[in-house]
Amino acid sequence: MLQIIQEKSFFDDKSDIITLVQYNLYAKHKEFTTWEAIKSLHKILGLKLSFKKEEKKQEKIDPLQIFKKVKTRERKLNVLDFEVRDEKELDTFVPYVHIGWYKEGIMPWTVKKFKLGYSYKYKRNVVPLRYWLTGELMGYNMRTTVENYDLFDIKKYYITPGYPKQINLYGLYENRESIEKSDYVVVVESEKSVLKRDSLCDSTCVAVSGHEISDEQARILIGLNKEIIICFDKDVDINHVRHCCEKFYHIRKVSYIYDRWGIIGEKDSPVDARNQIYEFMIKYRVVYDEHEHKEYLKALRK
Repeated sequence: MLQIIQEKSFFDDKSDIITLVQYNLYAKHKEFTTWEAIKSLHKILGLKLSFKKEEKKQEKIDPLQIFKKVKTRERKLNVLDFEVRDEKELDTFVPYVHIGWYKEGIMPWTVKKFKLGYSYKYKRNVVPLRYWLTGELMGYNMRTTVENYDLFDIKKYYITPGYPKQINLYGLYENRESIEKSDYVVVVESEKSVLKRDSLCDSTCVAVSGHEISDEQARILIGLNKEIIICFDKDVDINHVRHCCEKFYHIRKVSYIYDRWGIIGEKDSPVDARNQIYEFMIKYRVVYDEHEHKEYLKALRK
């Protein structure tokens, strides 16, 4: 049987089962990571760690469906219910990126690490999207390289239809070892930001593919047992940033990066700034404490 080693200063009533298992294993072997704790927990409970492929089910006519849609605000997802794509699909892309990305600072070692590619047919850089825990291929984010794409009615992004971004964190699978060794994990908006930081030898970033953090993404971040640093684009409202911090308040140490000095552009991300600027903003990040919590509540009353 697995014996939990109690330590009053380490756990509280909100500690999750993964954290408890990880701590117990770490106390014995000093080498167990979050991912190994998950696998160990599945073994103890006799559960199989596997993934389901999407199955088409015959729809039944429900006369109350129209009313159920009104009551349901968001669709619930099974975190293991997604389609795993064939790795051979990557063979249709060349293992390089457009020269524009190289000029922006994305280095060859990052291209190789994240298995980036380029589609000559669609003239797009291809970013494979892998499941955060085991690396299964879930889809792609393809970014156009055509200049003035909007004039030709070309979409800037093309993401694989049905990709369940709510249950995934881009870059966590590739960066997990660096994050395990670090004191924090930085949460950014776009996959490209993760790639830029990795090219600067900083592998502590993950992307939520937008500026919303879903409940499942929050659970994954909490399970890392690291300080969580929110680093969204400057044009994201400060109250929304605080709203995201609320998901971790009193559970994990959480902070955010906000340009109080006016040193980056209005629509820029701190992650995309020069390395000296980014490190400065990381150093002087805002810790989400009781004062910040009260500011958030004050804004809600307005």
